[in-house]
This record gives sequence, C-alpha cells and structure tokens, in this order.
Amino acid sequence: MLRILIGMVLLATLGGCKALVSREAYDRDLAGLKGQADQLEAQKKALSGSVDACKKELAACVETGQKTVREREQCKDELHKTQSVLDQCTHRGGNCAKDLADTQMAKMKLEDELRRTKEDLTGAQKERDRLQKEQKALADALAKVQAGVKKVQDRLRALVDAGKLRIRSRDGLLVIEVNSDILFDLNKAEVKPAARPVLSEIASALKELSDRRFQIAGHTDDTGADNLNWRLSTDRALAVLHEMAGLGVPAKSLSAAGFGPYSPMVPNDSPENRAKNRRVEFLLVPDLSGLFDAQK
Repeated sequence: MLRILIGMVLLATLGGCKALVSREAYDRDLAGLKGQADQLEAQKKALSGSVDACKKELAACVETGQKTVREREQCKDELHKTQSVLDQCTHRGGNCAKDLADTQMAKMKLEDELRRTKEDLTGAQKERDRLQKEQKALADALAKVQAGVKKVQDRLRALVDAGKLRIRSRDGLLVIEVNSDILFDLNKAEVKPAARPVLSEIASALKELSDRRFQIAGHTDDTGADNLNWRLSTDRALAVLHEMAGLGVPAKSLSAAGFGPYSPMVPNDSPENRAKNRRVEFLLVPDLSGLFDAQK
C-alpha cells in the first residue's frame, strides 16, 4: 500500500513532460485516480478494522491482567491461611507433624502458582504494549497514505490538464511516465539535448524528497529482437539515472531497471500503441521500515 502512496508522491515530481494528452486519455487517467482513491478508501476501512481488532485484543489483555491480580490476591489469602495452620500445628505438636508437611507442600504449590501468575501478568502487560505500538503504527501509516495521495493529486492535476504527464498504476505502485520519444531518438540511448530541461525540472522535484528512493524504469515496444530491446531499455534507464545524478539527485537514492518489451501498457498492435509502450517511468520506492519496526 505504501508503495502506491509513495509512487503517487513521485508523480508530483514530473513537471516537465511535453507530450500532449487527449481529452480521452485525461478522462481515463482521472478515472484511474478516482479508482485509486476508492482503493485507498477500502484500505482505510481495512486499517480501521485492524485498529478495532487491536482495541479488542487490548481490552482482552486488560481483562486478563485484572483476573491475574485477583488470583494473586487469592493466593495471598491462601498463604495467610496456611501460615495460620502452621502456627496451630506448632502449638499442638505430635500429630501435627504430618499436617505440617502437607501444609508446607501446599504452601510451595501456592508459591509456584503465584510466581506463574506474576509471569502471566508481565506477559499480558508486554502484549498490551505491543498492541498499542502496532495500533499507533497503523494509524501513522494511514495518515501518511492520505497525506501522500492528496499531495500527488494536487501537484499532478494541473500537469495532467496541460497534457504534460501520464500517470498510471503498475503492480500497486503509482508511476509517472515520460514518453521515450521525448527523451531519445529511435533506437538510441543518448538523452536528447532538448530533453534536458524536462529532466532538470523532474530532478528539482525529486530533490525535495531527499529521504526517498527512486527507480527509473525503461520500456520498449516489441519491434526487433528481445535481447536488443532489453539492452536498449536498460541503457535508457541508466542514461536518465546519470542525468538525474548530474543534476543533483543523490546517487544513493537512485536505481535503474530495464523491462524491454515485457511490461507493455497496451498491446503492440499499432504504431500508436508501440509509441505509448516506448517510455521511461519514475517510480517512488515505498519505505515500509516503520511498519516492520512496530512489529519487533
């Protein structure tokens, strides 16, 4: 889920693409955003259900702790009674020896039960703390998702209206997409000089998210040999990566990948569709460390 959100934030970074988008493509993209908003609402409901479950588990832990305290008090009463019997046996002597031995065994048993009760109470308290920590992590994650979605929608609305960007979802991630024909000549992997201002604008946006990592993904159509297309897509992704690093985006936050013709947007059954499939994408890599830390 976070990968979707973070990818959506990255959508905000692409302000310079000059590919014109038809009204039909815009409507389709806007419908995609609405669909993603619906998905996020469903995820919000799922997270709310998880929070409610955590609350129920927490209440059960509290009830267990209270029960343990009551049992502990009962154990104390039994110990007092046992001590009273021991005192009586001491005064009576003789036949009290057996009663004394039995009482000592009972006392040892009660002390062992009291020890286990204390351990159970400690475990219940730790479980309560863990549930509270997970509940907070879920709430924080939901807040970040909602903030990220709003930021991406606000930043991209004007750019989509102007026909400068395409946005879509792939494998649960929001993707900001630039047509390869804007960046490269056909079958080439050298960035066009005219494309550098576009990349410069994108780099400026990426640098505002200095604590995030980005993957630059290259894609081709199915024209030509697959191994050549795979190499071309990788070389193009690397060329854009080097441009981003040269423009000040931290190299440690960048990675590149080539998908060749194996992840098309549309079927490669027409020149227009092949042009759509020739593209470079910027994906915001989600950071899930907060959720994992909460489960430790």
